[in-house]
Amino acid sequence: MMKNGCNKFIAVLFGLLSGLSWAAAQNEFCTTKDGSLQAIAQGPRSIRVYWRADLADARSVQLVVNGKPYEVLAERKGNFCAATLEGLKPNSFYNISLGSDGPRVTEKTWCELPDQSEYDLLIIGGTASGTAAAVTAARLGLRVALVEETNRIGGMASNGLGSTDIRDPSRSNGFFEDFRRMVVDFYGEGNGLRYEPRVALAIFKKMVYALSTIDLYLKCEVEKPIVEGTRVVGAQVRDLVTGKSGSLLAYTTIDATHTGDFAAMCGCEFRVGREPRTPEEPHAGVIYFNNATQEILPGSTGEGDNKQQSYAYLMIWKDYGNSGAPLIEKPRFYDPETYRYSPEWTKTWNYTSGRLPNGKFEINQHPFGIDWPCINHEYPVADKHKRRAIEEMYRDRALGYLYFFQNERGHKNLGLADDEFLDNDNFPVSLYVREARRIMGEYLFKECDVSKAREFYRADSIGIGDYPMDSHATEDLKDPNRIDKGEGEFWLRAFTPWYQIPYGVIVPKRVDGLLVSTAVSATHVGYGTLRMEPVRMSLGQAAGTCAYWSKLYSISPRRVRAAWIQDRILSQYGYITWNSDITRDSRHFKAINFIAARGIFRNEPFEPDKPLTLGEAVAAVNRLLSLEGSNETFPVAGDPERICSRGEFANLLVAAKQKTSPDWIVTLPPWHSYDDVPPSSPYYGAVETLKVKRISANLFDRAERWKFKPNEPITRADAAVALYLAHRAYAMNYWLP
Repeated sequence: MMKNGCNKFIAVLFGLLSGLSWAAAQNEFCTTKDGSLQAIAQGPRSIRVYWRADLADARSVQLVVNGKPYEVLAERKGNFCAATLEGLKPNSFYNISLGSDGPRVTEKTWCELPDQSEYDLLIIGGTASGTAAAVTAARLGLRVALVEETNRIGGMASNGLGSTDIRDPSRSNGFFEDFRRMVVDFYGEGNGLRYEPRVALAIFKKMVYALSTIDLYLKCEVEKPIVEGTRVVGAQVRDLVTGKSGSLLAYTTIDATHTGDFAAMCGCEFRVGREPRTPEEPHAGVIYFNNATQEILPGSTGEGDNKQQSYAYLMIWKDYGNSGAPLIEKPRFYDPETYRYSPEWTKTWNYTSGRLPNGKFEINQHPFGIDWPCINHEYPVADKHKRRAIEEMYRDRALGYLYFFQNERGHKNLGLADDEFLDNDNFPVSLYVREARRIMGEYLFKECDVSKAREFYRADSIGIGDYPMDSHATEDLKDPNRIDKGEGEFWLRAFTPWYQIPYGVIVPKRVDGLLVSTAVSATHVGYGTLRMEPVRMSLGQAAGTCAYWSKLYSISPRRVRAAWIQDRILSQYGYITWNSDITRDSRHFKAINFIAARGIFRNEPFEPDKPLTLGEAVAAVNRLLSLEGSNETFPVAGDPERICSRGEFANLLVAAKQKTSPDWIVTLPPWHSYDDVPPSSPYYGAVETLKVKRISANLFDRAERWKFKPNEPITRADAAVALYLAHRAYAMNYWLP
């Protein structure tokens, strides 16, 4: 009680110092549940407040800010009114309500760019992976600077991608699972896999705002990296509003951008485009693919090129019913033939798969929709002026699709959701750059790393994924009768089991002090599954964890051991492998996930409460021997299907460890630790050795004081925790980083 009371007092004090009460800081978002009141920070000293006009007229509104009346000059646009709070304090909370009894929201101004400041971690890009890295690192005690060119964090999840790309919800884990649960709590219903952009943004902000060691620098761009030799030590950053430049120095830097711009500035090797077909990648290169039958079609040459899969702006539409939607003007270059073959509304992907809460739809129809293949091939390496021109073309393509439905198809009820992207004319802020540069790292992730994932195990796994390898088209489809969806389009459902992600994909070659968490090291086909937002969050979580160890031991990220990252990821309920019957709430979750990732116990499901057989026990310790560098193996002495007792397993495990670790040959205590394992017992030496190594029977199911229960069956979960503790020192190897 004393500890909890002290923590609460600190939280209350922090809230008061920020001009916001502890209760408000904990319980409020920057949007109300129904979206009728929203606050969006516009700078270190300003917040824009939006409210639905039927709540309060623009001429008679009274805002209450941190408990005090605030005079504003409001304006009305469509169904919303807006006003700007000026002269605020940087990096400070503001509690805002419509009148004293009206709805309320909480927003925080971001930091002013200093001339120079030092951090433990600098993150370039407030994407899904960048936000996950920031929160993860701050939770581990690091001081973090998060730099983003727009005023939105969270990547595509807060920019229109509200229908989650995850095949099996049971594989949701780590940072994304934290986010998903907050979505469920926000709505009070649902599974958290569908959310509005304003809600995603509010949740990401709340996660970041809860950690005072994260400094946000929004609407800022990187001018150049700061490098000492081959080590990145920070970046020179420019405020896009004021034009001021400042230097942000850090022990570790993460490039979390979709384009890998910062890593490229630092001299990192990268790839753009598509590799040619190889035996390891039978779906690489030029390809026409039948998603229904999962077959490669004639005309597929497999040639490599520099083409990119299509980008898009993911608009959010709303059905306004009989009242009618706000109609838009005809965009530039509008040609109804572009969309002529789009399915009828109720048969579009938007309607069948893109449904979001509150009657909204994620617009992601292709082909004959918002994608515009072939105009983006230069985008990955283009300058910002060329990129802006391409982005404007994608904006026109998206708005043309809406104009087509409103005017050609007669859906006057469909329009841009009026409570989304309120400070950007209800249009997404960021283009969906599905793929651009891919920074080459210590490991190159290929199609075979996914398609053959059940043939091997990764001791260096830093996350899992399961969504099919996926690419949008690289060339526009003109013929609606074609079986494929355009050259370059594929969705490799039949070739994508769940898989592990190796650590090396986030560690760039030859450049130190830098990690890459979005534009990771992969081929075009391999990247097609790593680019999903839940996976990007896992990669960000791993990168933030790596930064912690890098700072702690004063070493380059490439010298951080994967096991160290796993140790912290698992403590945050991230998965490095997957079993259908093991969740974050399972007994011995961390131990089971850690050893299963290394191929110890290959059963699926894991069956944690099932007694271990003798054959399984021997296979497990033999795998342990292999992992620790021994070529020796134990034979199965007896019936392999016979149940293994706790005493027998103790003998096997200690005998194995004594072959690889001399320090497991211990001096036994002069007394026996368990009443049921006296010195005369055949299990005495092994049981006491385990006790010396802090592997106690108290860890096992139905533990009793002073009892080891040597003749009882050992469960798979109890064997897992014993194996984990026995192997952990070798895997972690703190003494030889």
